Amino acid sequence: MGDIIQWLEAHDALAGWAQFFGTLLALFVTYLTVFAPNWRRSRQLRAEALRLLMHGYEVIESFHRTSGHFRPFPLSLRQMSLSMTAAIEDLGRFPVYELDKNFGPMSLAMRLMGMRITVETARLYTDRLADEQGDRTATEEETEQLRHLIDQPLQMAHSLLLNKSVDRPQWPTNEGGQPTS
Repeated sequence: MGDIIQWLEAHDALAGWAQFFGTLLALFVTYLTVFAPNWRRSRQLRAEALRLLMHGYEVIESFHRTSGHFRPFPLSLRQMSLSMTAAIEDLGRFPVYELDKNFGPMSLAMRLMGMRITVETARLYTDRLADEQGDRTATEEETEQLRHLIDQPLQMAHSLLLNKSVDRPQWPTNEGGQPTS
């Protein structure tokens, strides 16, 4: 270190350059120190958002997969509804507006909001069937109807999870272009 200082003292014209590069290094370190927490927070938010997307998909997929092996009864439907409610609340609490690049139709923020609505739709289906059943176990026909109803939100959740383009529903219309009832 002493040799470097002696060499710099012998070459006065280089002292200004050494100060310049030292200042640049100090600014670069300061920049990294200031922005590193923001970058870390951004990565953490993105990872949490992806986890929530996966959780929303899994809660629907779990019910769809297992409902093929048993006939739902009111308690099992209410338990499924509680699982979906927990996922809906988690998705609703997430600070979507803190995500980077949260604009656009397939942004992570929009996918999270879409997943929340999709899980809510599936929950409404299970609640309705639980109300209709009363104290009895679902019939084979009701089980298939529920699986068919849950299949639609499952496909939507799958598309949102994989960031696939989601088509808008096409409502049937008559010859005049008016929706049919």
